[in-house]
Amino acid sequence: MINWYLIYTKPRCEDSVSSKFFENGFEVLNPKIEERRYIRRKLQDVVSPLFPCYIFVHFEPPKHYRLIKYTRGVKSIVGTENIPSVVPERVIDQIRTRMDGGVVHIQPGRFAPGEEVSIKAGPFEGLEAVFEKELKGSERVSILLRSVNARVVVDASILKRG
Repeated sequence: MINWYLIYTKPRCEDSVSSKFFENGFEVLNPKIEERRYIRRKLQDVVSPLFPCYIFVHFEPPKHYRLIKYTRGVKSIVGTENIPSVVPERVIDQIRTRMDGGVVHIQPGRFAPGEEVSIKAGPFEGLEAVFEKELKGSERVSILLRSVNARVVVDASILKRG
């Protein structure tokens, strides 16, 4: 029976493995996510895998197991022994409903004024702060740093709750 299965790939091989399977006629889901990362001390938008080292492939195990398992760039098929674990169709549907052009869009959690936040990247990484307000027309927010009693404007994507 044809189902969706999770394939564990070698690091940074998701795209090459996906294209090999696609060229061989398999249905493949390799979701991406847009995120902001510091690269060489600059905040940049990058597109990276939603699930690093994992892709979803739609195939029939008895018929295609060896072909899938021994494709260059594949480490293993997720499961036990030689029995791959089926990924439920509703999981695939949930991912696809959030995709637009192969990229999954996840709304960042909004913070409430006065909420405790931590900074997870950048020059203030690891510091505790209090969320003050969102600034209009940008993804930047105003926070109050506790350790130095200062108001700072940062990108909202580098904040996490508590």
